[in-house]
Amino acid sequence: TSRSSIIRHVGTVIQDVNYQTGAVATGTTLIPDDDTIPTITEGTEFMTLSITPTSATNKLKIDVVWSGSPFGNPFYVALFQDATSAALTAVQDNVGASGWQITTSFTHYMTAGTTSATTFRIRQGAFTTGTNTFNGFSSSRKLGGVMASSITITEIQA
Repeated sequence: TSRSSIIRHVGTVIQDVNYQTGAVATGTTLIPDDDTIPTITEGTEFMTLSITPTSATNKLKIDVVWSGSPFGNPFYVALFQDATSAALTAVQDNVGASGWQITTSFTHYMTAGTTSATTFRIRQGAFTTGTNTFNGFSSSRKLGGVMASSITITEIQA
């Protein structure tokens, strides 16, 4: 028998930036339920966060938490960088019934590719016409603002 092992290199964290909000917001812009990459004009932008990497070869780990009540099933949350049209990544989730609250999270890992300030954008949309509520339900905030959504970017030395 043979055994294999995985050797993991844990890089040094250079910096960590975070944006967290419990503020309610709404949007109605759709993300189509099709086989195309979401574009920056689809969905509603609910969060942004900028970082200035110290090295273009370092890695960026981007953690996203989106809470709210999307209208329609399924719904999508997509990550964009700067004004680039195509999403870096996107996830689909399903609330089971229109209007239920849900928390969706995902992580995207990439090479920084720049030492200039770069902004990451979180956009959400369903493919059914209606109002999506960020950090709440039916256009109203819930749980006094402690039901929060966030984006965290960690720069890791390559």
